[in-house]
Amino acid sequence: MPMKPESGLADLGKLSNLRLLFVGESWRGSCARSLREAISRRPDVVLDEVDEDHWFTKPRSLWLRAVNRLTAGAFQGEFREQVFARVREFRPQVFMTYKGTLTDASSLAALKALGLVTVNVYPDCSPHSSGDSHQKAVGEYDLVISTKPFHKSRWKEVYGYDNRCEFVPQGYDPSLHLVEGPAPESDFDVVMVATWREEYAKLMQDFARNLGIDDLKVAIGGTGWAAHSGSFPRHWVFPGGLHGPTYVDWLRKGRICIAPLTRSVVFKGRQQPGDEDSTRTYELAAARCFFIHRRTDYVKSIFDEVTEVPMFGDSEELALLVRRFLDQPAERAKMAAAAQRRAVPAYSLDMRAAQVLDILRKFLLGQASR
Repeated sequence: MPMKPESGLADLGKLSNLRLLFVGESWRGSCARSLREAISRRPDVVLDEVDEDHWFTKPRSLWLRAVNRLTAGAFQGEFREQVFARVREFRPQVFMTYKGTLTDASSLAALKALGLVTVNVYPDCSPHSSGDSHQKAVGEYDLVISTKPFHKSRWKEVYGYDNRCEFVPQGYDPSLHLVEGPAPESDFDVVMVATWREEYAKLMQDFARNLGIDDLKVAIGGTGWAAHSGSFPRHWVFPGGLHGPTYVDWLRKGRICIAPLTRSVVFKGRQQPGDEDSTRTYELAAARCFFIHRRTDYVKSIFDEVTEVPMFGDSEELALLVRRFLDQPAERAKMAAAAQRRAVPAYSLDMRAAQVLDILRKFLLGQASR
């Protein structure tokens, strides 16, 4: 067991230089990396990191996936050892994960025993959706800061947790998603980038039927779509997974972008709350895209539906809006600029990082005063 860090709860009077160990994915465009970089830009935080994807890769080929399954236990042990090595050397006050799929309850207990405060920035609809070990671990953090507006009020009732849950929305990465001007040209009439889900597939199939414009140029990016391309018009384009700058480039290829949401979440036969917003909600605005968003009360509270971001309730309304705005380039440009003004800088991850750290410091002061 590593030595207890000197900078635990006993030293929380020095919160102006908060020492924070951040654990999450590190690939360009990942939400974990973007938040970590935003936190690292803060002058009042000293940050060290352990990158999950240096230890756990996500290969596509079946045989490499099989190798991953065989070696997962060994790599889990190596990963845990690396985390505790960084704790010994860096002596953080706070251990923070982004989702924390690879951090189990026993690791959290050991970190707490060393005096660290454990924090999970949680980005998913349901903490029940990634296996029993993860479900248990989420309840063991001292503090969960969720990106979902519905989690805080339902943390105990729906998900069964007693630990503290606070809310800070998602945001855009200014170093990646922020674009100064409109796209010089558009290759497609409609673009959507989202990982394939049955719910999204049905939306776009119904959209195609309702649209009734055979020659409309449509591109759907994201993993999983190519395997289902036969369910869509033959001339639609499916470029596959898009990440980092390529993701932004493809969004800006569309005259109109579509922002879907996962509204159907079922766990063990029981319905749970679906998304109210997503990272796309903020990234599309920062990239100065004209986009049509799935309507929710939360999105209506952060964008104006008439002057900034049109919204749809179903595929029929989506098709009507696409038909309407395709012939209004000036209006699209005006609304895209207005949505960007609304989002920049208010919805940036630098602003979100400030909110996260404000919540964290208040929590730490509360713990220290007990």
